[in-house]
Amino acid sequence: MRLNRRDFLKAGAVASTGYFLPESLARKAWAAPTPEKVVVAVYLRGGADPLSLAVPAFDPDYYTVRPDISIASGTELTLTGGNPLGFGLYPLLTDFQTMYNAGELSLVHLSGSPSESRSHFDAQDYMEKGKPDDKAIGDGWLNRYLATIGNVDSISGVSLSKTPQLALLGDSPNVAFSKISRFDVSGDFATERKAALDAFYAAEPGSTLTTGVNSAFSAVDLIAGVDTSTSITYPDNDLADALKDVAAIIKGEVGAKVFAVDLGGWDHHSNQISELVTKCTELNGAIKAFRDDLENTGGTNYLDQTVTLVMTEFGRRVEQNGGAGSDHGHGGVMFSVGGGHIGGQAIVKNNNWPGLMPDDLFKGEDLQVTTDFRDIFAEVLFSHMGASVASLEPVFPGYNINQSNFPGLF
Repeated sequence: MRLNRRDFLKAGAVASTGYFLPESLARKAWAAPTPEKVVVAVYLRGGADPLSLAVPAFDPDYYTVRPDISIASGTELTLTGGNPLGFGLYPLLTDFQTMYNAGELSLVHLSGSPSESRSHFDAQDYMEKGKPDDKAIGDGWLNRYLATIGNVDSISGVSLSKTPQLALLGDSPNVAFSKISRFDVSGDFATERKAALDAFYAAEPGSTLTTGVNSAFSAVDLIAGVDTSTSITYPDNDLADALKDVAAIIKGEVGAKVFAVDLGGWDHHSNQISELVTKCTELNGAIKAFRDDLENTGGTNYLDQTVTLVMTEFGRRVEQNGGAGSDHGHGGVMFSVGGGHIGGQAIVKNNNWPGLMPDDLFKGEDLQVTTDFRDIFAEVLFSHMGASVASLEPVFPGYNINQSNFPGLF
């Protein structure tokens, strides 16, 4: 991210965005905090197909309604343990299988949003902002969570993207940058320009603008000081690059609590079989490298401190379309990794799989949603981050948070 004088002179931006840090966080650059509990939200944009990622191989109707795009019977990856219905994984999610069987990964099928929207933009807004069908709400669920804990540290919320991810939009301070290596003051005479800005704003000590500018430089210095070296070899893709930086920041113990990253390209209206090969290979390798990086830290197991949620805005239509793909649907699947949760579970609410025939489906076309995404998010914040049920009410406004509706990840 490039910070220049024009950016700093935009007082509104300096006052309201997360490009600056208060003095409390600047001190963390040379303090020795204990490892934070962390949530990482990985968003699969486009509507990933739940019937391909987590295959209902036990349901013969699956092969009937998808004669050309079903995962070939017997090629799905077997899941042991808490899998009473008999789901399998997409054949190239081999590391997901390993993590599942090791008790480090679970999935929640028939999960998603109660909204009936099939618009990517609306559905992503509703999920990341934590309030389905409300276009007026402007902040994201992770940002509101940070507000409930009285967050004043911009580094508490990090988007690995050029602009804040929707889940982190809002008044609670946060930062956004595409790569650690780009979060700096750059360009011609960067050192001289920084010194000039320091001197310029020192003339008004204590002002909001001066505090913002000084804190912005503190943020740059703090992130620049994070050691990005690792013994883990990450795949060469955008998600892996982002997660490598996330792992470095977590291991740097600078006070980060929530992260948001994404991986696009999941809208497979045609050629779904071949498209999934690429996307699932990227996802599988990136999550596995991230997992290994958090565990392989020479004494501190950051994997146990970190819950990674892999989500998507909606599922796909149950029946294949005429282009060897699938159209926008309703119910989906969500994965959780790490964080000391109860892994090795393939969860469907009450172990009730409604079926795949029209009478079993939402509006006769789509998978039902039997687990609201807010119950998954809330369980992670409650059980992993230590939030109280009462404190979650403003995180998910208008929704009744009830522990009995949690899917049982912890």
